[in-house]
Order: sequence, then C-alpha cells, then structure tokens
Amino acid sequence: EEGTGQGVQLTLDADLQRACEALAAQLMPRGCILIMDAATGEVLASVSAPTFDAQDVAASIRADDTSLINRPFAAFSAGSVFKVVLAAAAYEQGLDWFTHDCTGEIVVAGQTYRCAQGRAHGEVNLRGALEESCNTYFIKLGQLLGAEAIRDEAEHFGFGTAVQIAPGLAAAAGTLPDAETLENLGQLATVSFGQGSLTVTPLQITAMMNTVANGGVYRTPAFVQEIVDADGTLTGQSRAADTRTVFDAATARVLRSMLASVVSEGIGSEAQSKTGTAGGKTGTAQTGQYDENGEELLNYWFSGFYPADDPRYTITVLQDGILKPETSSAAIFAKVTEILAVWENS
Repeated sequence: EEGTGQGVQLTLDADLQRACEALAAQLMPRGCILIMDAATGEVLASVSAPTFDAQDVAASIRADDTSLINRPFAAFSAGSVFKVVLAAAAYEQGLDWFTHDCTGEIVVAGQTYRCAQGRAHGEVNLRGALEESCNTYFIKLGQLLGAEAIRDEAEHFGFGTAVQIAPGLAAAAGTLPDAETLENLGQLATVSFGQGSLTVTPLQITAMMNTVANGGVYRTPAFVQEIVDADGTLTGQSRAADTRTVFDAATARVLRSMLASVVSEGIGSEAQSKTGTAGGKTGTAQTGQYDENGEELLNYWFSGFYPADDPRYTITVLQDGILKPETSSAAIFAKVTEILAVWENS
C-alpha cells in the first residue's frame, strides 16, 4: 500500500532462487524458470533472464535487451504445453477414448496443419498423442470438444485471468480467445495445439501443471507469505489460500501417468532427472517474429512436476524468442530437479 510503509515477506527461497539464477546465467541467455511448491502453490523460485542491474536501470533501457521484462508474469505463445488443457477436458467430457490416424497433416477450412517435422504418427490415442505431441490428434479432439468445452476448461485452469502477485501488482492475464473467435474453425484448430490468438504467462502454465500434480486442485500461485508493517514485524495478514477443484483425483492420476510417459517414453526424454522420476510436457511455439535472415524465432517450453509419482514441485522453463536453444528447456528442467534434490537434503 502507498504510504503505509507495509512490506511483504516473500515465499521465495533464497538458496533455490540463487541456484536457479546461476543455472540460468550458465545455460539460458533469455527465458525464465519457475518453481512452485505443489502442495501450497507457493512460488519458491522465479528467475527471468537476462537480468537487469537494479543500481543502473538506465543501462538496461539503453541496451534494449528485454531485461526489464519480468518473464514469469509476461504473456507468450504457449504451443503444446497447452494440450494438457484439452487432455483434461477430454476426460471431463468422456472423450478420452478418442483415437486418430495421423498422416502428419490435416486440412481445416482450407488450411493445412502439420505435425512437427511433418511426421506421420499413425494410429494414436490420447497417451500416444501427448507422448509424441501430435498436433493433428489435438485438432481433431478440439473439434469433438468444441469451443465452449475448451474455453471452460482453460478458464478453470486460470487462463485469461491475471494472478495478483502482491497488493497493487498483478501478472499479465494473457489472451483466452472468446467463444466468437473460436467459432472460426481455423482459430479453433490453432488454439487446440496452443497457438493462434491464445497467449499465456509462465505463471499460468505452472499453475495449470500444478493442478495435475496436485490431484486436480488448482491453487492460485502465491509470492507473498505475509504482509509486514513498517518496522518489519509480521502483521499476521497472510494471503487467502485460493483453491478450486478443476477435475477429480482419478483424472489427475491418469494425466500424471501420461505426462510421466512423455518423459520416460516420449519426446520429453531430456527432462529425465538423475535424482528421481518426472512428468511434463514440451512445447515449441511460433512467435511470428523473425531474425535478420528471415528465420522465425520460437518459444521453447517445458513444464512438469517432480517426482512423477508423488509430486512435491512443479517447474516451468521457457526460453523465448530464439532460433534454437543450446540446452533444451527439458534438460534445464532436469537440472532444476537436481538442484531441488540437493536443497531438500541440505
């Protein structure tokens, strides 16, 4: 609050925060890392790279290096991490049986959509489609679900709504396309694999993945432990633990199992932790931005939970607006799980 001299005690853990900052400095020229405590929704680390010098903000403004963007709170194209929303909706709507014969491409309203590298995945069910991140499966599933079911599920997961970080500070709301936009079959198709007019924040993606990790219960991400008054004493005012049930524990269990096989059997294998099991989802999203050679810059996501069977943490890694990362976001996720394993034992 202005003028009241109140401060906040953050949920961030200084050791985890520093370890993740060091990891980002070493492996990630631009992007962000978020760690959430699965049981409480408290954010334990929130890193944005490149960092700016708080002593010399003008230098960052001159450098124009995007360091003043706090990436965890900013909106980006999601790509395939959003497919988790459709997978959950499929269970809610009794469509989890759906299978599709993927030829590597599909035509919707005169537009051809392709799977990554134009790969034909053949006959895939929901588990296989998540493991291989099959776009054509999710486009067909999106048509079956329809705009309203997808929008409802996305809203329950917190998309399109700004998360309040602290008194007077909110993250971006992102863009959840309205029902009218999704009446357009092309828009519905692109949103079904996390593209089109949809934008999301890394914080929203973390809260989505945490809902799966946490038995189907959504917890609003929290950064503030308690409000502190002017002389530093805790006021005892803490945040209201805002929770809601998005889907039942049985659905959460199946989704966790499927996301664990994305890591153990599927394209998320680089997220495999040396210290335990993990589950999660990769995503590569087009940005519509190009470098000087006309090559499109992409967003590279990995969001998941650790350990897979009984998750204690949800972790999101995004490297945004780059051609190709030197270290994949999945591999950075694996390194974060190793930091957590050391931290837990210290």
